[in-house]
Amino acid sequence: MKKLISVFMSMIIALAIFSYTDFISFALNQTEDIERTRLGATDTYYSFDAKTKTLTISGVGDTPSNFENDNASQPWYRWRSDGSIEHVVVEHGITSLGKYLFYGIKALDFSLPSTLRSIGSYAMGSLSLVKNINLPQSIVTISNHAFYFSTSVENVNIPSAVNEIGDEAFANCLSLKNLTFDNPYAQISIGKKAFFYCSSLKTVTIPKQAKLGSYSFAFYSASKGSVYKDFIMNIYRDSPAYSYAVNNNVRYSLINKSVINSEQTINCSYYENSYQDKMIFEFTAPKSHYYKFYSSGLVDVDCILTDSLDTSGEILAQNKDISPDDLNFAINYFLEAGKTYYYTVSCFSHTSVGDFSVTMICNHNYESVVTPPTLSADGYTTYTCTYCGESIKSDFVKRTGVMIKGKLVLMESPDGSHPNNYPVSDVFISVDGKSITVSGEDGGFEIYVPASSKQLRIYSDFSAAREFEIFFDENLDMCLDDIVYFNLDYYKDGYVNAKDFAVIRKLYGKYPQSQEFLYRSVDYNRDGVIDYDDFKFAKSFFTYGKITESIYD
Repeated sequence: MKKLISVFMSMIIALAIFSYTDFISFALNQTEDIERTRLGATDTYYSFDAKTKTLTISGVGDTPSNFENDNASQPWYRWRSDGSIEHVVVEHGITSLGKYLFYGIKALDFSLPSTLRSIGSYAMGSLSLVKNINLPQSIVTISNHAFYFSTSVENVNIPSAVNEIGDEAFANCLSLKNLTFDNPYAQISIGKKAFFYCSSLKTVTIPKQAKLGSYSFAFYSASKGSVYKDFIMNIYRDSPAYSYAVNNNVRYSLINKSVINSEQTINCSYYENSYQDKMIFEFTAPKSHYYKFYSSGLVDVDCILTDSLDTSGEILAQNKDISPDDLNFAINYFLEAGKTYYYTVSCFSHTSVGDFSVTMICNHNYESVVTPPTLSADGYTTYTCTYCGESIKSDFVKRTGVMIKGKLVLMESPDGSHPNNYPVSDVFISVDGKSITVSGEDGGFEIYVPASSKQLRIYSDFSAAREFEIFFDENLDMCLDDIVYFNLDYYKDGYVNAKDFAVIRKLYGKYPQSQEFLYRSVDYNRDGVIDYDDFKFAKSFFTYGKITESIYD
């Protein structure tokens, strides 16, 4: 009986544990949104959208560099691997992924910004679902253990700017099968065991100037010195990778061909015992155009352009020196869109070895037309390519005139106030005694005058003039904003009195076309008719003295 009770109690306890565990598992699943929350003491933040299962990192600068693989550091530690997170988005402005930032997250994809420069230790380690890692061209440093044990990653491309891949950065990436380097001549340091125990990686082309640490490629056991027999390194003769392969009994294949793209420069070297090797640069023209391929440096090199590498290939162009006393070549040739061409570079002699570079550019032959500046418009030069018709504007020259802008509003009281901002139209604007324009119906004006102009004058038949000294900012602009202007002397005798009110009273009614100018000057509220409202307003501005410019003081 006791034995039966014991078994029964065990079943109850097991069931309770199972239920509790299931409850905990369910509780860890993140089902609610998380608003933008600061990461540590940095200017970076995280947020979470539960509906789309997206974790977003935003802000400016580096994310925290002191995280550990624990709940105290990583805010999403408890739900990083339960299916809550499917997508990770790092927004523009983030410059570094700190230590352990995304470690162990079971996301399907990661989006990284063009501002990102470094990936910290273990920052993307232990990823088990994502297959492709698209590193932005801005990346410079991939730190020690950055992708350590990310067993699902299959494809990685190393951008040209990367100059350091740390120790064990991609170690134990068991699914990694495609590894490429953007720049075959990149000066990059690849750390110890950087690609250790990458069992699916069968071949890789190593940049010519890359420095390899011990056990960085091909090894699966350091203690026994074991290398994968089916792994092949594609390497350049006399490169550090060549020495690495020979010294470690790693299978290799020598290469002398590189792909070059438009607007790209590749750094190259010739050594004493490799000066007889030819370097082949493969180029596929993105559009039909003239392209220029040229060298720079102190190595005496020449070049031949062909449309094939076999014996049927035709020599399209060749060049040894840009000038008789030069070491470099330059080939400018029209290439057809989508067609692949080959530039074969040779070193002239063993006395001329060292470093040089080759560059491919989309070459243009520009003709220029100069458009001189005017008072109101900047001048510029238009360059048009005689090869393709592409046109660009540059060499801008600042306009010669000052832009003066302002708006006239009616002075509604002798104290200078203008609460209703009634526009004053048809007022004359002159510069240095020369009439330029009149204010518009909204009271505004915008004029361009020579930068040597001295005085701006605003005047009409119904008031004393206003004068301004012309000054301007670094943009040749002079903005006067609202200009208070008096405009009530309709009898034109220098006073505002009953005679002027009589003029207004006489104008009661709608505008006749023949006197639209006069009527508009009296229609203060711009309702299209002269009535008591206009008369009442004018009457409030009754003055007893002669009207002079001092009224604006």
